[in-house]
Formats: sequence, structure tokens, C-alpha cells
Amino acid sequence: RLILADALSLAVEREPAVIIDAATLTGACMVALGPEVSGVFGNDKASVKEVLAAGESVGEPSWELPLFDGYRKLIESPVADIKNIGGPYGGAITAALFLKEFVGETPWV
Repeated sequence: RLILADALSLAVEREPAVIIDAATLTGACMVALGPEVSGVFGNDKASVKEVLAAGESVGEPSWELPLFDGYRKLIESPVADIKNIGGPYGGAITAALFLKEFVGETPWV
């Protein structure tokens, strides 16, 4: 997760139209969706929709999951800017919220 955050920061510096990352971010997503459906998070609805459609067109099912800002507090830290683990619940969401911190306003999926 930390290395991916670093890569996202570097990508943002290059000012892309959109960043698409694919990662085995957390087992929590597989607990929620099973082994055959990919979870998709993003800060840009149009880009998320394109990724979902692309997967569907080649038989790779995926499902949009919420970037629920209410869980942002779970990755706050008293000693660091942010922590990369949120706790026992909402792990897929808190992992995505962690990564979202590194893309700024750049569209990201």
C-alpha cells in the first residue's frame, strides 16, 4: 500500500488525464465480493463507469464500492499525517481512502 501511494504521487506529478491502478489491495474486498468479482473504487464517476464497462465487455465482473468519507476518521493518526490501516471493519474502504489521499484532484480509479 505504501509503495502504491508513492507511485500514485509520482503519477500525479505527471498530470495525467486519469490514473487507473489495479492492485490486490486488501483481502477485505474478496470477503465482500468473493473470488470472481473485482471491487472498484474511484473519485471520478465517469472513469469508474468506463472501467466497469471495460471489465464487463471482456467477461471480468466488477462492482463499484463506496469511498465513504465517514470512514476517513479511521485512518487518522495522532502521530502521523495518516495511517495506512484503519482497523477491523471497512478495510477495503479505508484502504481506498488511504490511496485517495495521494491523488488529489486527479481523476482516479
